[in-house]
Amino acid sequence: MRNAMHRTGQKLRLLKRRAVAGGRKVHTNLGELVAAAFDTVGNEVKDVAKLLASPELGRAAKSRIVLVQ
Repeated sequence: MRNAMHRTGQKLRLLKRRAVAGGRKVHTNLGELVAAAFDTVGNEVKDVAKLLASPELGRAAKSRIVLVQ
């Protein structure tokens, strides 16, 4: 009985480590972000600007992107 509990505890710790490793931060710069926006939207500058200035992207990047003409 104790060995089964020990193995279960080991499995839980292993799963916990894997879950933490899957949520690691990814470092990108602004140029990569703009390139990804162009790949996603296409070559329409207005649509790319709208995507980059969106509140959802600001929350995901944890910083606000302001575009100036």
